[in-house]
Amino acid sequence: MRICLMRVHLLYKMLLLSSVMSLLILTGCSSKLAVNFKVHTEPEGAHVVYQQDNYSWIYLGVTPLDVVEVMSKEQLGGNHTISIKAMRCGYLDQKKEWSGKSLAREVEEKGIIFWTPRLIENNQ
Repeated sequence: MRICLMRVHLLYKMLLLSSVMSLLILTGCSSKLAVNFKVHTEPEGAHVVYQQDNYSWIYLGVTPLDVVEVMSKEQLGGNHTISIKAMRCGYLDQKKEWSGKSLAREVEEKGIIFWTPRLIENNQ
């Protein structure tokens, strides 16, 4: 239980960092891409974060989640990777990863990043 509370506290700190990062991205000069993340987990109530390459995780919210993150096209070019993770106490973390180019292509083709991980109970 204590680990879960520490995890939630960390996730709320990441939310603050995410807000600051979004503000910095919005004030930049490079071209932008609005990335709509729509995440539904089974069961609902998982915390969702994303990460570019090996930088810090950025908190998106709790499922069911429908949020827009503004990313520069530079973040989505080259050999960059974008990872998204769903976490809930008592369940194993689920993670999905895209190359920056494939994420940008999916957003341009479908208009959304839709992910529905089924969480697996952690029986340990």
